[in-house]
Amino acid sequence: MIKKLYEEHFLEIDSLLTKESKRLKLSPNELVVLKTLFQMYKKKTFSVTQIAKKIELTVEEISKALNKLTSKGFVTLALETRNDKQVEVFDLTGTFDKITALYLEDIKEEKQQKYDSQIATVIEMIEHAQGKTLSPFELETVKSWYYEKEFEHELIVSKIHEHGESGRFGVKFLERILTQSKLKQSDRDEKTQKALDEIFKAIK
Repeated sequence: MIKKLYEEHFLEIDSLLTKESKRLKLSPNELVVLKTLFQMYKKKTFSVTQIAKKIELTVEEISKALNKLTSKGFVTLALETRNDKQVEVFDLTGTFDKITALYLEDIKEEKQQKYDSQIATVIEMIEHAQGKTLSPFELETVKSWYYEKEFEHELIVSKIHEHGESGRFGVKFLERILTQSKLKQSDRDEKTQKALDEIFKAIK
């Protein structure tokens, strides 16, 4: 996705690399060389001397930076035959993959924080409703509702409000109520789908 956005000119890679250089663990020299390779992206061919003409680094510094970028997986180098000559070409797919992995991790962390906040809210609501703290097993049960995506947060909260004052209220009781609600919803969805199928058949 990141690669496609870049190739279709929807992504400013230069500023992105600068912004994320620390998280990508790029040294200043590696960053400069990588940016220069992106300037040569369409051509795909390169030489250290060509890069040296574009930036204020020595040939030795560029070579070291290239070796590091290759070993870290940002750049792949290969030999290719063009017009009966072997030329060195580069591929930056690894860089796109690393940026993608970075943002996927951000999304995962954001979801984790959201779940943690929702779990804390629900635990507090349950403990208040039953008048005692949850056992370690009950805590893990509540967490599993979120991490394993068993029930929606809104459904959990609504059922606590609905049944919280019941004398039988507890985690097991709540889980049973949630499971029943989920099954009923699934049955309704199935019936709705069947009705829609019948309508489409009639239209045809």
